[in-house]
Order: sequence, then C-alpha cells, then structure tokens
Amino acid sequence: MKEYAKLSLGLFPTPLHRLPNVSRVLGTNVWIKRDDLTGVGLGGNKVRKLEYLLAEAKAQGYELVMTTGQAQSNHAMLTAACALKVGMEPVLVLKKRGICTRRGNQVLNHLMGVDVRFVDSDSYDDIYAEMDRIAREEKHKPVYKIPCGGSNALGALGYVDCVREIAAQGQHFDHIVCPCGSGGTAAGVFLGAALYLPDAQVTAATVDSDPFDKIVAEIMRGSIELLGGGIPLPEMHFED
Repeated sequence: MKEYAKLSLGLFPTPLHRLPNVSRVLGTNVWIKRDDLTGVGLGGNKVRKLEYLLAEAKAQGYELVMTTGQAQSNHAMLTAACALKVGMEPVLVLKKRGICTRRGNQVLNHLMGVDVRFVDSDSYDDIYAEMDRIAREEKHKPVYKIPCGGSNALGALGYVDCVREIAAQGQHFDHIVCPCGSGGTAAGVFLGAALYLPDAQVTAATVDSDPFDKIVAEIMRGSIELLGGGIPLPEMHFED
C-alpha cells in the first residue's frame, strides 16, 4: 500500500484502558481508546487526521489553513492549535450556533489569538461559500481548506493508522464502536479494521440523520484510491 507523509503532532500510541464499572454493568469487557490524550489542546481524535492534512498543506506551500464546525468545535480548535504549531495561520469560519461567547473552546481560540468568524446559518453550503469568499480576499496567501471534522479521504487515513495501532497493542476485540459525526473517523475505522483487525465487527454510532452510509462509503473509496486501490469496500454497520 502507498504511504503518505504526515507530521508528528500528537502523542502516540494512545493507551487502551479497560472500564471495569461499565464492563460489570454490561456483562462484557469494555475498553476505551484514549484519544482524548493525543496531547494537543485538550486532546481529541482530530489530531490523527491533521497529521496528514497539514503535512499536505505544508508540502504544497500553503500559508493559511481554514476550517469550520459548530461554535464549540473541538476539530476547529485543534486545527488552529496544530496549524500554529507548524507555522501556519489559521482562520476558523464557524456556525453561529451554540455557545459563541468566550467559553469552552472559544477561550482556547482567544488565548491562541485565532481569527474566528461566525456565519449565522445552519447550512454548511453557506459556510463553505464564506470560506471561498475569504480565500479570494487572501490573494497573497495560499489557503488550504479543511472540511468539517477533517473528514475526507486523506484525513481518514489517520484512523486507519489508529486501528493498526490498536492491533499492535495486543488486546483482542470482537467489536469496535466509534462515533460518526462527519464520517471521516468512521471511514478510517471501517477501513482500518478490514486491513488490520478483520475479525472485529465495527459499528459507527451516528449523531444525526445525515446519510452516513453514502458519506462514509464515499470517503472510504477515496482513501482506498489513495492507498493504491485493490481493497474491497468494507461492510458498514451504523446505529442511531
């Protein structure tokens, strides 16, 4: 399989912890992959994606990185933190929804001096149009745009890596459950499990009613193409 350059942004491997109380209540061993300990900002799963995305941005000479999400988006805050870490300028174009005042992740954005702009819309089409408008204004700075959640074919490779990391940690799992909010993490876990933990069933727990079967499949097809092709599209399982 082809490999892609990535930056070293997080603290990996993250540990696996058994949850004794949850395991006792459910009557089965339940473990958690501690990707809250990735070591940037307050941690979170998007660091794995950003290692690939910002490596591409740096290699292609981009100076400004732009992304989006809700007002308290952890992805957006981590994108800003990682971009600053590697000498890029971040701009966050966020939905004016939820807590927009200086609380939570907006405190961190403020402390980092990040350019945060809010768009009063529920539509990501409007958000991406505003990102395009801002990019046109920044004619002197090449702009690298990252989709919501870092969820594209390249970003998903971060979670292919995560499953390979889990396999190397030596703990057997019959079932892996991951969240699915914008599709990229789930796409990487489905594909990674097919490659490195083929005996484990993967279920993605969806956060809303988006057509994730189509979204995740499209991302996976792109990731498979990046890896050189020849990998069958894995079976997908979703739970609301």
